[in-house]
Order: sequence, then structure tokens, then C-alpha cells
Amino acid sequence: MLPSPETATATDWLETLANHGFRPERETFATRRPDQLTIPLVTASGAKVVAKFFTSDRGAQTFANMNALWTSSFGAQRQPPSLPQPLDFLLDCGALIMERLDGRPLAELHASAGDHFEPALRLLADLHQCDATPVVKRSSRSIVRSAERKAARIAELSPTHAALAKELAAALEAGRVKERELVPSHGDFSPRNIFVGTDRLTLIDWDRFQLADPARDVVYFAAYDWADWLRRGRMPNRDNLKRAIEIYESVRPGAKLKRAVSFHIAASCLRRALSILELWPDQSWLAPAWLQVGLRELTAAK
Repeated sequence: MLPSPETATATDWLETLANHGFRPERETFATRRPDQLTIPLVTASGAKVVAKFFTSDRGAQTFANMNALWTSSFGAQRQPPSLPQPLDFLLDCGALIMERLDGRPLAELHASAGDHFEPALRLLADLHQCDATPVVKRSSRSIVRSAERKAARIAELSPTHAALAKELAAALEAGRVKERELVPSHGDFSPRNIFVGTDRLTLIDWDRFQLADPARDVVYFAAYDWADWLRRGRMPNRDNLKRAIEIYESVRPGAKLKRAVSFHIAASCLRRALSILELWPDQSWLAPAWLQVGLRELTAAK
């Protein structure tokens, strides 16, 4: 059995990686999820790569996602490519091996992040228009079903928040907006997964690659900093959201996002609340704030 990402360290797989010709580097990644293990490696020929570990078949699917993108107009055909090159999937240790890029996640750049706001959205629009075909389809109906599962999971983790989570899931059902189009979507498009190099922006972490409403990616990116507002006990500022919609629709004039924005904001708020309870329990006091923002969004949209 593979070690769990929550408890495993790099040493758990060093021997297996060495058998495949990889050696670890001392460098570490500042931005990471506590449930995922990612290790910088060097190949026998000296090439820099990254190993990202999975404990389920999700790793093989992510590798397939990246290969589909790499052979599309968003990947190797584009100069420079817009994602790291996928290299291998090691079944014996659940490791996805990919090119290691020079640069830092946008989430780490703080004051300079604003310089990349518009380029990131333009890159997203290119993804949404590329010729890659995801296996997974995420319709508004499936988002509602997922919201119900998330609400049930919140009830398990924090019974005091169960009623609020259930109310938000029900509001999403009542306020569901059928999508006008489904496009190749990142599924986790945030500054954590936008990699800023000296001459390129790339997208990493393709676990959630899917066909989805374009508003889903735009909203998740634009509302990333809402946590900062909630930590200060304030309602989020919507300026970035308005700007993101304007930029995106200027690149893709046929896309009409506004009708679905409130639905996708509310869904992302439920997702953020569950992530906090599962991954960052020391910040659990923020979970009800996210749920309340989601409910307010749907109420205001009526």
C-alpha cells in the first residue's frame, strides 16, 4: 500500500525513485497542499523534474489529462507551451513525473501579482478555446450534486455548520443556471496554480481538467483573495471579479458569463469551506463565513 500524502515524506519513496534513475534535490516548494506530496528531482542526465504523488487512480488520469493538453493547441504546439511537459507515471509509487519549470506560483508574488492578472485571464481564454477534449464533464447539475456531497461531508467534520452547508446546497439547487457552453476547463484555476516564469505563464495541477462553464474558472480565480477580506471580518471586495469578467469577455466576446456568476461563486464558497475544514482545521472559523457569503450571493441574484 502506498503511504498517504498526509503522513508520507520524501524518504518513503526515495528507494523506488532511485530505481527509476531519479535523485531528490534539497529544494522545497513553499506553496503546497497538506494532502499532496510534491518532490523536486533530477534525472540521471541532469534534467530537473517534479514528482507529484497520488494514492489513487487519479494520478494516471491526471497524467492522461496532461498528455491530452500537451498534444493540443495549448501544449507543445504553442511556443512556449502553457503547461509543464508530462514525462511519465510511475505506477509502483503513484508518482506523476513532469518537467520542472523555473519561476514561482502567482500566489507567492503578492505586490507584483497585479501585473499578471490580465495575462492570466488571457491564458485561461486560450485554454477554453483549445482543441483538447477532457474526459470529465462538469455541468451545473453535476455541480449541484457535488455541492450536496460537500454539505454532507461538512456535516461529518463540523456538525455545528451542517445546517448552513445544507442550506447553501439547497440554494444552489434552486438557483441552478444551465450552462450555455462547456469548454476545456482547468477546474482549480487560482494563483496557486499559475506559474510565473521569466518569459511565460504556465498552468500546473491538472487533476480537475474537465469540460465546464467558463464562468467557473473565471470566478474561482477572481475570488481567490476573498479569504483575506473574510479574515478581517469584512465582506469581499468585488472589483477583481468585475475586472476579470470584463477582460475575459473582451477576449471571448461570445462568452456571456454574468448570468452564471452568482451560481459559481456560491459553489466555490462551499468548496472553500470544505477545504478549510479538511485541510486547514486551524482556520475552521472561516468556514461559516464562506458559507454565508455563498448564501448572500444567491440571495442577491434573485
